[in-house]
Amino acid sequence: AIATRYDKLERNYASMLALGFIIIWLPMWTE
Repeated sequence: AIATRYDKLERNYASMLALGFIIIWLPMWTE
């Protein structure tokens, strides 16, 4: 249970990181 919970947390963190990168990079591309 702990392993799956940690795996899900890691996946959510990775998707949040990707979202953050997109938010940071989009304004640079649109300029």
